[in-house]
Amino acid sequence: MSHQSFAAKELHLLQLHNRGQRSVLVLRALTVIKSLHRTVGSIAELVEEGNYTGAIQLTLTCRQAANIHREYLCISQLHEKLQDTLALIEQKLDVALGQICLNFEPRQYAKVYTAFQLLDKNQTAIDQLHMHFITTIHNRSFGVVMGFVELSNRKNGKNQGETLTKKHYPELCHAVTAEYFVPALLSLCKGMWDVMKTYRSIIQWHLELADQRKRSRENALTGSSAVTESNPDRDMVEVYVLHKLESGPPRLWSDMEQKIRVLLTQSDAAAQLKYDSFGHLLSVLKRFCIVGKEFGGVNSDALMDAVKQQASRFFNMYHRTKLEELHFFLDNESWEVCPMKSKFTCLDLWEFQFLRPRTQLPSGSSQSFVEKAAGDAGRESSHTSATTHFFLEFGSSGTPFDDLFRSEEQHEDVLVDSGDGDKRSSDSDDDIMDELKQEHIDETGEKRRGSPKQRRSSAFKSISLGGPVVTNSTLSVLRLFGRYIFFVAMLESNAPEVINALSQLFDYYLYTVYSLFSTEIHEYFESLVISKRLQVGVKRIRENLINMNSDHVETGPDGKTRIPAPQISPRIDLADPKTVFALPERIAAMESLAFLASQMELIQPTLERALPPQRRVFLQQFYTQSVSLVPDIRYPVYWCVAYRSINYDTALSMMAEVQWDIKDLASQHSEYVDHLLKELEGFHQVIRRTAKTTAIPKEALDGLWTLAVLLTNRTFVEGFSGVKKCSNEGRALMQLDYQQFIVSAEKLSSLRPIPDRDFIDSYVKAFYLPEEALEKWIKDHKQYTLKHIVGLINQSPSLTKKTRQRLLQFVEDPEGLRNKNKS
Repeated sequence: MSHQSFAAKELHLLQLHNRGQRSVLVLRALTVIKSLHRTVGSIAELVEEGNYTGAIQLTLTCRQAANIHREYLCISQLHEKLQDTLALIEQKLDVALGQICLNFEPRQYAKVYTAFQLLDKNQTAIDQLHMHFITTIHNRSFGVVMGFVELSNRKNGKNQGETLTKKHYPELCHAVTAEYFVPALLSLCKGMWDVMKTYRSIIQWHLELADQRKRSRENALTGSSAVTESNPDRDMVEVYVLHKLESGPPRLWSDMEQKIRVLLTQSDAAAQLKYDSFGHLLSVLKRFCIVGKEFGGVNSDALMDAVKQQASRFFNMYHRTKLEELHFFLDNESWEVCPMKSKFTCLDLWEFQFLRPRTQLPSGSSQSFVEKAAGDAGRESSHTSATTHFFLEFGSSGTPFDDLFRSEEQHEDVLVDSGDGDKRSSDSDDDIMDELKQEHIDETGEKRRGSPKQRRSSAFKSISLGGPVVTNSTLSVLRLFGRYIFFVAMLESNAPEVINALSQLFDYYLYTVYSLFSTEIHEYFESLVISKRLQVGVKRIRENLINMNSDHVETGPDGKTRIPAPQISPRIDLADPKTVFALPERIAAMESLAFLASQMELIQPTLERALPPQRRVFLQQFYTQSVSLVPDIRYPVYWCVAYRSINYDTALSMMAEVQWDIKDLASQHSEYVDHLLKELEGFHQVIRRTAKTTAIPKEALDGLWTLAVLLTNRTFVEGFSGVKKCSNEGRALMQLDYQQFIVSAEKLSSLRPIPDRDFIDSYVKAFYLPEEALEKWIKDHKQYTLKHIVGLINQSPSLTKKTRQRLLQFVEDPEGLRNKNKS
């Protein structure tokens, strides 16, 4: 009985012990459950604080603890709640990852990346990061463009109607007006720069992390530090992450480039921009492409194609407008010389600033956008993107686009001060037509103070000191040259089109000077004054560029743009002897053209570098067929002055009265020589009087005297060829007369020696040639007219009657060599 009772007590004790053990377990479980519930609240607080690493670590610990007590229903529910908490943390991490795309902060990124590492989702995180960057590019682009559309709508009082947020990005781009187009483009490029800078910062962070891990492994191998636990899987993940990041820029750049391209192509505003604004646009896009090359290592071919199309469209409209303005301007040009500084060249103009070495910039001026843009063009053309350091230079603050539009003050000092006038000159498309006013006006339309007398005095002094002859129209064309060359520097792909347009400007100026001041040249003197190549060149320009049937610039069926033929201002009378047949205007026109040609020679290397080798043939032809023609135009322009200022007809009449069949050698020259010298003396006095008020450059003076001598020489030969009877002594008198003329003419003129002497000497000496030699001489000397040759044949004492008849038939044959020289 006692044994059974003892056994029952023992069993009861065991039962109580088991119950106690279970109670302890339950108590422990309840403690864990209580702790877990409290921890869930702490996890939420950590998430709100942004301590994702701590939240994840705590969640994983709680989940591990919860797995031990899964048999409890409340623990099972808590486990599900912890899973939801992890999902919530992942969402929060994804949001934080998206925010990093806008503003990279290394500590914040380290927290987020470590959190993903705890979740073992580094690869997923990088994929999500790329998606966030793409979304950021879209949102930033949409927000920037929409902001400017809203600004434009508010300014113009337009009703928004449909909410702009519901529009697609291309629709918003189409709504951007010309006024806000460049600011929108600039803001968009700056937004894309922020994205690129953030992405590069993330890559740099991972490179530093990889370098850190590499050093730790090396130190562990050498025993110089505590042994670091090696994790091959983690190392492989890091390699994947870094590779993924480094392969991302080309894709991101493609998206950014596409956003810029859509803005450029969907909007009509680019074609409506003024030149300066379009220059800003090109400089921004050029810089953007260079930055993209540094970021993604790829060329922006699609964007540059779009830029080329827009640039071609804009430039065609701009060039057509400038041709119309130039035509209108030249029709009203007074051909008055501007007082330029003695060493002035086109490089002194603000439009050529980007071609000047930086050491030549005026003191106190900094590099303007044209210089920076031209520098960008050089970097792009030489493929030096690897040497650009925009991300280093602007890594901490600013953007590569901040300095493009600074310091655009037009530092220019090219005009000689004419009293109290401003010496600077600037350019504006809006004011160029004001240049047609009678007052002396800068190329911009800004009036210069100072009386006309002061301005003429300043111009006189300038040219006397060796300064160039420049008119208002010359400055206009030079400024256009600078603008066109800058356009080439910004977009070399459009260089052939732009340089062709530049050649049209020069050709039209050349044709204007020739056609206005080379009128009424007698047919007899055409071969003397107008060279063959000049005839060909003028004909080419007339056929390809001049519209003889309209008063407007038009584009013909052949695609060529043609300009109306120029008209001389009614204020200029080319036939007025009081103004020496408009000699001051002729000098201004001709010598300004010569100066323009010299500036074309100056910029020729720049133009050649801009063209691809296969297109340089056109440029060489232009210089050969147009620029080199300028010296040939000097004779036609000044011909009227030399021809009308000297009475050649009286000399011919006096020569006809001279007795040439004398028997004795004469010791005194003929009276007609004194008449010609008297006429030349009068011509000399006329030039001297003109030179007191109008500076005459040496080239113009030499041209005038050369023409006077050439015309006088023709007078000599014309008179000699009309002689009926002449003895050998008469031939000697001819030589004496011409020798006397030469001696006196050298004293009057500035020519040393007198040109074209052989024209007289050869003709007089031909009278002494035997029959065979004379026939050869006639065939070789095509510069003499039919009348000259016939007179020579009739007077030659060495010819038989039969030979004389044969030679006369030869020279009078319509198919003969002399047919072209009939007078």
